[in-house]
Amino acid sequence: MYGAGDVRIENVPDPTLQEPTDAVVRVLLSCICGSDLWPYGSRPPSEDGGRMGHEFLGVVEDTGSDVSNVIRGDLVVAPFVWADNTCDFCTEGLQTSCRHGGQWDAIRTAARARPCECRRRKERW
Repeated sequence: MYGAGDVRIENVPDPTLQEPTDAVVRVLLSCICGSDLWPYGSRPPSEDGGRMGHEFLGVVEDTGSDVSNVIRGDLVVAPFVWADNTCDFCTEGLQTSCRHGGQWDAIRTAARARPCECRRRKERW
């Protein structure tokens, strides 16, 4: 999104593992959240732009050496925010208040988070 009403589809490089805590997820389904509608109507023009959309369903394609809670082929859901699933808030089920988490695209990356908070699934795709 490059400004109010200025949404572009762009080709970007495929994500790669950068850190041992990274996971690369192939997006199968995604959506635009209601929170994306505010900048769609009011974002000031920008030469750099920013990604919109932060909720998706996908399949794990690759994981870093420190990732132990998901494996290649797992079906995962990325909610509005990401969490590390290790802090006191996460262990109480309050991932939206994670001490180490944040919102997608809070940093300019494809979709990076510390260890994926996704749940393992017995069934494989």
